[in-house]
Amino acid sequence: MLAVKGFNEKHRGTAKAVTVLALVLIALISALFTCAIFVCSLFDKTTSTGKRIVGIAMAAVLLCVAIFASQRITGLEKPVTVDSGEKISQISNASKEKEIEAVSIGTEDTDVNTSDNVEISTVDAGAEKQIDSGSEEQNEAATEATAPATAPSETEPAPTPSASWNTADIDLKQLMEAYPEMIGWVYFEDGHISYPIMQTSDNEKYRSLDYMGDEAPTGAIFLDYRSAADFTDANSIIYGHNMKDGTMFGSLREYRKDPAYYNDHMYFQIITPEKAYRYLIFEYMDVAENYVLYDYVSDAALEFVKDAEPVRIKSYMDSEIPVKEDSKVVTLSTCTRKDDLQFVVLGVLVEEDDRYN
Repeated sequence: MLAVKGFNEKHRGTAKAVTVLALVLIALISALFTCAIFVCSLFDKTTSTGKRIVGIAMAAVLLCVAIFASQRITGLEKPVTVDSGEKISQISNASKEKEIEAVSIGTEDTDVNTSDNVEISTVDAGAEKQIDSGSEEQNEAATEATAPATAPSETEPAPTPSASWNTADIDLKQLMEAYPEMIGWVYFEDGHISYPIMQTSDNEKYRSLDYMGDEAPTGAIFLDYRSAADFTDANSIIYGHNMKDGTMFGSLREYRKDPAYYNDHMYFQIITPEKAYRYLIFEYMDVAENYVLYDYVSDAALEFVKDAEPVRIKSYMDSEIPVKEDSKVVTLSTCTRKDDLQFVVLGVLVEEDDRYN
């Protein structure tokens, strides 16, 4: 008896809940039957007009309630999407303490936290470049996921170079005497990218060293060791870290985030002690880290300028800017948030000017 009493006390709450639920179900079923009987009575010939009007009004109210309830349910089940640009902004704000100040001539280096902050795209000369069908499908999916919602129209006329242009006033000869591996300067005309270009016998040294040779998570901007130091190759590849705070090559991602950004940032320059070269950006895109573009260096670069279409087919823009057999192209390469994906911005030489400083 004590065992039975204990069992009853333990499950008394459950029994009450089941009893209440049963009563509620009975009430609901009774109400449904009552409604059904009432609706059926509306079709009886002897039913008064007033009763029919009341029935129609009740049906309308029930229909409105059903529509409202379905909309609420649909709204709750609808997934929330976040724009890729907003997501990047949120991550950047969350890790604001990790951001790194720009490294430039005449500024003092600051201590930084390097956790998950920098990546760089480099390609070994002997690396396998052929992309199999599986990785190609992954690359396409990643490209679609990061592609801008809109792109410049295919009929948009190609922009024409300006009649005059200004370059940065940099005493490269003096800097190159102090830093022998410095070969030039990369300069975007709004100033958001302005750094020395280094080159050494491999693509590893300046991943973690700045232009002065000191350890730095920002690394340095550097030219592929296979490219000609005077930028006379048909395609010269320059690498840089993609910093979360927008320094180094971090601001290149703005081209992908906002198609209108290109309208005010069409040009960049490569400055050497003898000449200043101005390049017009004709494509930017996400590519696999072993994409064929990285094969087009030294003499092999001539194959690219002969027919650039197979490479630029992945581009987010179609400006119809021509690349000819005698063109000179510079490729700016940086990493993305995907380990196997790189972001590249390509410019074709449109103007040059002599320098004697």
